[in-house]
Amino acid sequence: MSAPLCLVPGWSFDAAVFGPLRAALGEAVPATAVELPGHGGQADPATTDLAGMVEPLTAEIPDGAVWVGWSLGGTLALSALCRGKPLRGAVLIAATPRFTRADGWPWAVPAEELAAMRAGLARSPAATVRRFRRRLGSVSDADAAAVAGTTAATPAGLAAGLAALAEADSRPAAAGVSVPTLWLGGERDPLVPPEAVRRAAAACGGEARILADAGHVPHYTHCASVAQAIRAFVEVR
Repeated sequence: MSAPLCLVPGWSFDAAVFGPLRAALGEAVPATAVELPGHGGQADPATTDLAGMVEPLTAEIPDGAVWVGWSLGGTLALSALCRGKPLRGAVLIAATPRFTRADGWPWAVPAEELAAMRAGLARSPAATVRRFRRRLGSVSDADAAAVAGTTAATPAGLAAGLAALAEADSRPAAAGVSVPTLWLGGERDPLVPPEAVRRAAAACGGEARILADAGHVPHYTHCASVAQAIRAFVEVR
């Protein structure tokens, strides 16, 4: 593999969530973790919006890389592509071009739910993260173990991440994405339904795979299958 592989985690998580995946990828597929703004010890985003989250990542991730984004990290990868970031490819895990429901896009979280989450974050960041992670962990014991770590994000980083999810809508520009994309979803994902993954992949001419019995953290609970899919994807980049 000649293109660098950059792993970008999801909301409220740091790069430690990729530990099992990096081990499964092995030395043959070296990967670099890139933290979200306001997460994992990174500086807070300059603005509390999509630009504040995606622009630092676009600057840090090398041109020509393969961006592997989980959840928010995948939504930001697609936003970066639509903004013209020159990547060799993108692997989007449990990600979606639009997080909330809209006309023609029912495979998503109700907008009111995200609004309530943002309001809760303003009152108590810790409690909001706990509720969010409880939902992710409800799929199985393995999912619960995957999300059991401490929150590695500042209040500003968390707020900007939710603002980015509220704002991002890459559906109109997805057809213009010319680089290869691989979309990996979980059959039992409580946030991103499989149909959202399939529709997003079709919109940008990518490939979709739905992992049986997986939830929102397939790179952790099904790391061998995800690693195999990533290796096959990058071998031809």
